[in-house]
Amino acid sequence: MKPNFIGIGAQKCASTWLYEILADHPEVLLSSKKELDFFSYRYELGYGWYAGQFSDKSDVNAVGEISPSYLNESSVPERVKLYSPDMRILLSLRDPVERALSQHRHLVRIGYVQGPDYSFESALADNPSYVEQGRYAEHLGRWLSSFPDNQIHVVLMEDIKKDPEDAARGVYAFLGIATQHRSTALHERSNPSYVSRHRGLATAVDTLRGIAHRTGLGPAWRGIGRLGAQRLYRRLNRKPSEAVIPAPRPETLRQLREAFREDVLVLEGLLGRNLRAWL
Repeated sequence: MKPNFIGIGAQKCASTWLYEILADHPEVLLSSKKELDFFSYRYELGYGWYAGQFSDKSDVNAVGEISPSYLNESSVPERVKLYSPDMRILLSLRDPVERALSQHRHLVRIGYVQGPDYSFESALADNPSYVEQGRYAEHLGRWLSSFPDNQIHVVLMEDIKKDPEDAARGVYAFLGIATQHRSTALHERSNPSYVSRHRGLATAVDTLRGIAHRTGLGPAWRGIGRLGAQRLYRRLNRKPSEAVIPAPRPETLRQLREAFREDVLVLEGLLGRNLRAWL
């Protein structure tokens, strides 16, 4: 089937929450894998490969996928427009400094940042994407050059935390699907911050979770977790990220906020939202 919507990120900005509140909606068909990265990293595989990532299902109104790599890859907007000029686009954002900190915790968790120095400052100096990915106005500007603003729906993580039901209804309305649906994932915290004690066990659990979602057993997986399996696993194999990662220095955060200042001010104008709390 041909998708009629995509989620484009940003990375570490509730894209998993978006995927999960759409995954159990009866009028939505998602790709079995959350991040296809077709328009960014797999474009050479062709439209046939892309269509093949979606099963045939006639009783749906919204078909799509969510790949956070799409936001900041400069070639993606025109590729998407060529594929479907009517594509609806979901964009989720958060405080860019908090996003950078979350990216750092994520990279430590999956083993891409190696110790013994797990400090945010060292990783920030080594990885320019911590800042680059948070320049939302710059990236959104490219999308607005290719698509009208009524085809782009922006949801802020602050809105999700404040009222997840209202945030979900906004997403459903934008996609033209029933807004009264109440997802089982509505209040779940996606991708919490932690460090695995045993990386092999974490990889196995992640694999099983992916299989469950790809085979339509996502709700059953969450149900097993609520019965106590999730709590037991977390106690045995997780420790808080702050036990490993030192707190960032206040001057580092001040410098980052200053680096993002101009972009945030431009974004305010693009969204018509007051974002001064990000400064």
